[in-house]
Amino acid sequence: MKRRAFRGVGLCAMLLFLLLSLSGCMFEQAEGLYALPILPEEYSQLQSTIQKVMDQQGAEYATISSGDNTSTVQLLDLNGDGQQEMAAVFLRVTSAEEKPLRVCLFRKGADNNYRLTYVVEGDGTSINSVSYEDVTGDGVLDLIVSWQMSTKVHILSAYTMLDAGVSELMSTTYNESYLVADLDKDGIKEIVVCHQDSTGEGTNLAEYYDYSGGVMTMSSSTRLSNEIYGIYSMVAGKLSDGSPAVFASSLFSGGSLTDVMMVRNGQLHNITYNKEAGYSQVTARVDTGATLSDINKDGVLEIPISMQLPSVKKEGEETSEESVVYWCQVDSSGTLAVSCVTYHCKTDGWYLVLPDNWPDHITVARDDSLSHRGERSVVFYYYIGEEGATPQPFLTIYRLTGSNREARAMLPGRVTLYSDSTTIYAAALNEDVWDCDLKQEDLAQRFFLITAAWDSES
Repeated sequence: MKRRAFRGVGLCAMLLFLLLSLSGCMFEQAEGLYALPILPEEYSQLQSTIQKVMDQQGAEYATISSGDNTSTVQLLDLNGDGQQEMAAVFLRVTSAEEKPLRVCLFRKGADNNYRLTYVVEGDGTSINSVSYEDVTGDGVLDLIVSWQMSTKVHILSAYTMLDAGVSELMSTTYNESYLVADLDKDGIKEIVVCHQDSTGEGTNLAEYYDYSGGVMTMSSSTRLSNEIYGIYSMVAGKLSDGSPAVFASSLFSGGSLTDVMMVRNGQLHNITYNKEAGYSQVTARVDTGATLSDINKDGVLEIPISMQLPSVKKEGEETSEESVVYWCQVDSSGTLAVSCVTYHCKTDGWYLVLPDNWPDHITVARDDSLSHRGERSVVFYYYIGEEGATPQPFLTIYRLTGSNREARAMLPGRVTLYSDSTTIYAAALNEDVWDCDLKQEDLAQRFFLITAAWDSES
């Protein structure tokens, strides 16, 4: 397609097989919610060992607030041999005034018995998140814990587990987000930590931590956009030239923007940051709910930038804001280029990849006049933009849910785009209105359902 310049880890198996009571009672008493989950029989020795440690330390379970690994007990394959040789248990020692949080790691021996091997202590009110990544390059996963001190203040710590015990690789305070990824393409993952200035007088920063000499040190930092209200998503992805990058999306001035960072010559750079504007101007956009995605499945992450369409309603009539989404890839210089354009109908749960010549010549309006019959529709109009010119409808996409949906999908001129047990999506295209560079039989190849993965950034 023509491009236009646009300036749980699988390693952490769930152990919490809660056994439902056969007494018919659907809920336990509150104190029962904090009891050790009843594990499968093969883990009875582990369960007994955990209980002894809890009794000795006067501990209860610590909550894990976010992330992919929130289970109280987690089985780990740290060395990648396919065997889960370690169990991690997350506790709080109620009597400890300092460092009350515990990560207890139990290793399974040759006799298949688990023994307490490592204990990591931390401060805070709870554990914000836990992940397991190889940041030392030895082929063994390391432990990364975000200790939650308060609502917006966390301490991020990384630990490696050696024969002699646990060694802390790094510890830093942050108030936004962090990401673990291999940004310098050396096969070893690094950590990017984002801080937002809360005083209004400083700068927002992203710090880059790399492993060297037995510890992880901050080797460089780069500015984040000014006046952001909080990073709501931080994901790794590829630029258009294949380079790895971090995409940090934040709320900004009624919408959102994305700071795109990459490592060049060992230094972290915000390649979309505009020094004069003080923010990543090219990625600033109205927030329509569309999130970053590899929309065309080419391995490159795209940023969705919406453009409002002209209204098809006459003056004085109630209008609705319809828009198309320009999906933009970023190159190493921070320049955006459009890879494709889509129209997203979140109300009906679908999107359409538009031909190149559509965005400048269409407008869109809903028609729910037959919704009482189980038929809702979106109408695409050919829009000239000249004074006095009337937009001409040329394509209608229907969402059919009524009991007669099969019959309505087969009405003259309609073609089925997708169907399941409850819903049929159909379309009717009038190719005589204008040369829209699309045949009716090709519509299904451009029609997709909006999935949960698209609708939520991670």
